[in-house]
Amino acid sequence: MNEKFQIEGMTCASCSAAVEKAVKKLDGVSSASVNLLGKSMIV
Repeated sequence: MNEKFQIEGMTCASCSAAVEKAVKKLDGVSSASVNLLGKSMIV
């Protein structure tokens, strides 16, 4: 099952990488992909 989330406040690749890394560490998350330009994340 995939969920799409809108993310505000990301301004650079480091921001999106940090969000992606943190979400991947959460229990039950098998994958996470952040789209900086689209201001979104699919988990």
